[in-house]
Formats: sequence, structure tokens, C-alpha cells
Amino acid sequence: MTPAAKKRLLAVLKWTLTLVVFLFIGLELMKSSDEFRRYDWNLRYGWLAAAGLLYLAAYFPSSCFWHYVLRATGQRPTFFDSVRSFYLSQLGKYVPGKAMVIVIRSALVSGPRVRASLAAAGVFYETFTMMAVGAFISALLVFLKYGEHWKLSLLALGVMAASGVPLFPPVFRRVLKLFRVAKDDAAAWEKIDRLSWKTLPVGFVLMSVLWVAFGLFLWASIRGLGVESGPLAEHAVLYVAVTAMAMVLGFAVPISPGGLGVREAILAALLIPYLSTILSYPENAAIELDAKTLALVVSLAQRVVSIVAELAAGALLLCFPRRRAAEESAAPPPSA
Repeated sequence: MTPAAKKRLLAVLKWTLTLVVFLFIGLELMKSSDEFRRYDWNLRYGWLAAAGLLYLAAYFPSSCFWHYVLRATGQRPTFFDSVRSFYLSQLGKYVPGKAMVIVIRSALVSGPRVRASLAAAGVFYETFTMMAVGAFISALLVFLKYGEHWKLSLLALGVMAASGVPLFPPVFRRVLKLFRVAKDDAAAWEKIDRLSWKTLPVGFVLMSVLWVAFGLFLWASIRGLGVESGPLAEHAVLYVAVTAMAMVLGFAVPISPGGLGVREAILAALLIPYLSTILSYPENAAIELDAKTLALVVSLAQRVVSIVAELAAGALLLCFPRRRAAEESAAPPPSA
């Protein structure tokens, strides 16, 4: 096959991949909106917009950590390219199997300054770190504050072990070999070994910020539905624990696109006692739903807001091309 033919084939594959991703996203929006339209809501669009911004902001620490991991392995992406590829790849999680995130992010950031194999390895490392920290936080907070859900804490601890153990350098190499990452790139393995114990504290701090921001996303989503939620400081721990537990366990189910169904079920189960309390507030007297139904609607609202936010961010980022350094066109693949 000639280079020109390969280039055309690659372009066709990229556009096909894009269409597939948007097809699955459209299906998710249709499922959520059909349920959401069953209720008459006094929506607060300012709060819903704030929820969308908080959702996007929550991923920023994770994108920073992925950039840090790439730099730690000797790659030289610009910070903008790392963040851009991170956010655009989030659309891939709505395709069943979750592998599409790795494919999209690696393809978007790879080039003369970044090896595709190391980009893929970085996605695994960043994702394992996010999951391990989220599972630890959710297991601890749910067990300490909401002991009746101790079984969920045990599940979260299992996810923490499953995602935390692979972060050990020797185990991480085996995981990459299992998933056939960098299998034909002998030069990449030396750089992968640079991901040492010193990398983990950075990830723990950044991912902790991520999960706090996701908790605020839940708070803003509830307010966006016209529900008075009580003082933020009083319920902040609940927001973080519930969101982290729902997202971690949702992500742990590989066949569930974007954690669809799993995340909503767990979120609803953990929110019911809290919603029962705030529905008794005089300010919420006009809301005729019971706590169980409201919990399901909150989870659906979060799903819709998150997808719309990701689509908006993706559309904006597509307007800005990669920021290639001046010397990139002449640079060989990074070797140090």
C-alpha cells in the first residue's frame, strides 16, 4: 500500500470512529432525556451550566496527571495537546468496552514528540490511579459515614485493589504485556520503568482534587433541578462519597458504556436517605416525587449534563488544532 493510500485509509478510519462515537452518545442522550421528560421541573439553567463546568473542571487534574506521566516517560507533548487529547478521548467512553478512550487519546497526542505506545501506557497509568484513589475515598467515606452500605465499601475496596496493585512498577509491566501495549516497541519499556514510586503521590493529590470537584458537580446538579439541598458544608462529604462510589463501580463494569445503568443505580441507592431529609424542607414542598424517584431523576440529570458538557468541550477543542512545537516536524521520536 502506498503512503498516500495509507493516509487516506487512516482518514477514513478516523472519521468512521468519530461517527461511531457520536452514534453511541446520541443513543445515551435519547435514553436519558426520555426518562427526564416524564417529570415537570422548575429547572435552574444557571445551576445546570455550573454543574457542566464543574464536571469538566473535575477532569482537569486528571489531564494534568496524564501530562505528567507522559513527561516522566520522556515524551514531549505540549501541555495543550495533552489536555486536548484527554478531553476529546472522554467521548470514547460511551462506546462499550472502554478501549476507545485509549485509542482516541493515543491517536490524538502521538507524533514525532510522543510515542503512541507510551501514550497508551500513560492512559492505563492515569486511569488506574484515578480509580484507585476514587475507590479508596469512596470506601472510606461510605464506611465511616453511611455504614448501612458497607457492602458497597467492600466492593470499592476490591476495585481499589484491582486498580491499585497494577500501579506497582513490576505489576504495571505485566498488565501492559497482558493488554499487548508496546509489544512491538522495545525502546518503550525502558521509559515505562521511569514510572516509579515518586509518581504516585502526585497522582494521589491530583486525583483527590478530582473527586472533590465531582462531588460539587452532584451538588450543582441537584440545585439545577430546583431542589433546595441544604448547606454545602454540611453535605459535602456525602456528595464526594456518593459520586466517587457510583463512578468507580460504574467504570468497573466493562460492558457498561460510561457506567450507564450501574452508576445511576448506585447513585440513587446512596442518595435516597439524604433526599428523604431535604424533601421535608418547606422550600421543597412543591416537589411531589418521593425520594427514590427523585434520586433516579438526579442521576439522569447528571448523565445528561455530563454528556452535553463533554460534547460542548469536544466541539470547542476541535476548533483548535494541535500546537506543534516549531521543531516538531524535524524531530525524531523521543528517545530520552
